[in-house]
Amino acid sequence: MALSLHIAILELKRYLSNRGELAFSVALPIVLFGLTYAVFGGGVSFHATANIVDLDGGPAARELVRRLDALDTITVRERTLESAESALDRSAILAAFVIPEGFSEALESGESVSLTFKRRGNGGEEGQIVAGIVRSVAQEVGRQGRVRRLAMSALEGSGVPPALIDEWTAPLIADSWDNPPVGVDVQYLEGEESNLLYRVVPGILVMFLMFTITLGSQTLVEERRLGTLERLMTTRLTAAQLFLGKFSAHVLRGSVQSLVLLVPAFAVLRVGGLAEFVQIALICVLVAASVSGLAMAITSLVRTRDQASWSAVFITMFMTIFGGTFFDVGDGLLEVLSRFTLNRYAIESMVGILERGQNLGDMGVELGVQAGVGVCAVVLAAALFRTSEGRG
Repeated sequence: MALSLHIAILELKRYLSNRGELAFSVALPIVLFGLTYAVFGGGVSFHATANIVDLDGGPAARELVRRLDALDTITVRERTLESAESALDRSAILAAFVIPEGFSEALESGESVSLTFKRRGNGGEEGQIVAGIVRSVAQEVGRQGRVRRLAMSALEGSGVPPALIDEWTAPLIADSWDNPPVGVDVQYLEGEESNLLYRVVPGILVMFLMFTITLGSQTLVEERRLGTLERLMTTRLTAAQLFLGKFSAHVLRGSVQSLVLLVPAFAVLRVGGLAEFVQIALICVLVAASVSGLAMAITSLVRTRDQASWSAVFITMFMTIFGGTFFDVGDGLLEVLSRFTLNRYAIESMVGILERGQNLGDMGVELGVQAGVGVCAVVLAAALFRTSEGRG
């Protein structure tokens, strides 16, 4: 056992000294975590720039611009007509909104007036969304102008001064803007909010564990081809000790990689607390052991480095794509295929802890499947383990 542990530690030191492997298995996932935080850290929301050309400058036009700029989803950038047209010609922007001359006066007199939506192509998806927002706000400004005009008309000849009418209607108009009569109540499935990070973080963890450990089988195949493993057998090592040492090396490597990735995930993305961290770390060790068993099985079954590489890539990609690594597979054929992947059970157990507040005791099926895959793979790999090209 001591000799097997010594082999595992030596393999770990070799892994930590290889900058290329560290960049792929540690640095790249951390970068992906950073991108994930940049995209999802503040919640998923829409934000866009509305390019506005105000040719009117009247009170209604300024009110429209003010209200657009007050929206959290919109940043207003005012342009001259020449600047907007030039930017459209250069494709620097895809859409601009022109408030025509006489806009305020037309609304004041009750006439219909239209904004001009200048666009390149279809204006882009963002431009179309902004157009809908601008149209909605402009219609609200127009309706409020109509309310004021109707109030003036109804009280005409009553001796009530226009200033007093404005004083009465202004608070009502402002209140209708701040407290619209119809709102939208967002309800999430199963009555709780779904945080994409709860699936993205486990997905990245499991995917890179699969890649780095299974691709590590190439090294063992190369050592067998070069006679390195056979030379080790001339020492006090037995084949069983060598197998156990290599298997332990894979598990230790995956565990260290998981720990390095989990720290920024919990510290920066704040996906859970200490209890969740410990439980996810333990699941990662189990995943590392199961995948290590698969890697050793690949090593025992193939004969060349290329065969090991293609086998590892195929198994990893199949499990990543069909295992619901970054999305819920739902029902149907994908759901059936996902049952044959390690990713499904590993990620579901992590999601259960992070999102649904469950613990390891609630994950009997998921943990059992992972352990079962690992045991079967290790038994197969041990039975077929070879230290040379011709014999075991």
